[in-house]
Amino acid sequence: MVTTTWPRDAAGKGWVRTMHGWSITRRLFVAHSVFIVSLAVFVSTAAFVDARDRGYAERADRLLAVAAAIADSPFVVRASTSPDPTAALQPYTLEVSRDAALDFITIMSPAGVRWTHPDPAEIGRQYVGRTGPATAGMSFTDVTPGSPGPSVRAVVPILDSDGEVVGMVAAGVRTSTLQIALDARLPAILAVTLTLLLAGTLATWVLRRYLRRVTLGWGPEELARLFVSNDSVVNSVPEGLILVDGAGDLVLYNDRAAELLGLPPRPASRAAGAFSPGIDELDLPPSLADLLRSGRTVVDEIHLSGSRVLVVSQNPAEPTPSRLGTRAAPVGTVATLRER
Repeated sequence: MVTTTWPRDAAGKGWVRTMHGWSITRRLFVAHSVFIVSLAVFVSTAAFVDARDRGYAERADRLLAVAAAIADSPFVVRASTSPDPTAALQPYTLEVSRDAALDFITIMSPAGVRWTHPDPAEIGRQYVGRTGPATAGMSFTDVTPGSPGPSVRAVVPILDSDGEVVGMVAAGVRTSTLQIALDARLPAILAVTLTLLLAGTLATWVLRRYLRRVTLGWGPEELARLFVSNDSVVNSVPEGLILVDGAGDLVLYNDRAAELLGLPPRPASRAAGAFSPGIDELDLPPSLADLLRSGRTVVDEIHLSGSRVLVVSQNPAEPTPSRLGTRAAPVGTVATLRER
């Protein structure tokens, strides 16, 4: 048997290498998608928990009102002190349960012995659930796994004219967390979640298209290498190079051009601040400034710059097709200068 042992960090390095091959568009698309899905899950979970809690509270309040109305009924008070409470109260509780759409109404003695129950076989048996507060004369609600199944219930004491507890009423509905949420606000939660996902997906798609266009499909590492390589090439040529955009700003020039025209040195990095001076802001020879401003194509045109005689050629700056097979828009003109 041959066992192959992989380095512990092999999977992580493989994932990093895979991401290095991704474009900025893909990276932000994946990150934004993960964020949107995570946000949707968080919002829907929080809304679901809130709906569940509100559903329990609303049902408990309704059950408490029904149980209190039954316990306050003179008929129920008289029957609770009669020799046979079941005979009078069992038909009554079944009818009220149907009318109020409850799963059960149980009336019991102060000791918790059932006088009524939806299942007649349970009559006479001990009530399953908490009754302490009710025997002390206080109403309460509870979630209890009783004989009808897990239920939300309200327990209210039956008091006689002297204020003594002569019985207790328990009204409840069998339910589950999902059923309560469905009855409460789950449809609205699902609608909000789907709306959030759709809006996030649309925003991600728009962002992806925009970044795909402006980055030409290149990844950040590739763009960094491309910038360093181009900057090295631009500054290594013996001629001066000037790139002027359509607005008449000097987007790029090399060290040789700065030397020939007396231009200020370019910042070493973008961190030093953007530097795209306009042609009119620089102290250029009038004829050369007019040429750069016009954008016309010339070959070996003579211009004077102080004591220097410059040979200038200018052409439109036509970018090559990108890796996506599309051609970016022209960025202006590029001029070369050499001293005669």
